[in-house]
Amino acid sequence: MSGFLNALARAPWVAVDELLGNRPLVVLAPHPDDETLGCGALLFDASARGGECHVICVTDGSKSHPNSRRWPAPRLAQERQAELRRAVAILAPQARVRWLGHRDCAAPSDADTAREISGLVPDHALVMASWDGDPHIDHERVAQLACHMAAHRPDIALAFYPIWGRFGKRTTPARMIRASAAARAAKAAALACHRTQMSALIDDDDGGFVMEDWRQAHFLDQPEIVIAP
Repeated sequence: MSGFLNALARAPWVAVDELLGNRPLVVLAPHPDDETLGCGALLFDASARGGECHVICVTDGSKSHPNSRRWPAPRLAQERQAELRRAVAILAPQARVRWLGHRDCAAPSDADTAREISGLVPDHALVMASWDGDPHIDHERVAQLACHMAAHRPDIALAFYPIWGRFGKRTTPARMIRASAAARAAKAAALACHRTQMSALIDDDDGGFVMEDWRQAHFLDQPEIVIAP
């Protein structure tokens, strides 16, 4: 167990209805698959209760297998966008998906991009963004974008979800989201859509990224987490 997960054992639970109220849900993802890993069950339950859902993906995820000849960056980016759309179709079929297409590992954090994203966020939304405690530059910058946006959008509620930070030492007050059994099943099906990241689909880059089986199981078996700013 990590320091974060040890502390989480004492965290309170929150129901989806309590978390969302009547707000639209916006998931701001650094990469395609973060929406499912961090908020897949939440998206499903929000959609199932008739809520408005949006997914905004900031980068194209094209650097996960940099040495693959069969999957050069343009092809990989195209496939990762298709994976994202397939996953969201399972989780929240009516959700609006926005693909910003910035280069992987080069997510911006400037005010202009924050304004662009703000224009995609409906009034009074709950925005779930990646946590700045995740040790990845894109996750940190997306958290910064969300904070820039929230500073000029008093109507929205901002919260964060941890991905890699779950396995680190940094701790922060958090709540665990109480998801339905149907949401957990849908999350597993959605995660399987991300084959470039969760399987041996790309087999010509030994140094490419594939999430370990135990880590995939963690995201499917353990509750999703919401961190208030």
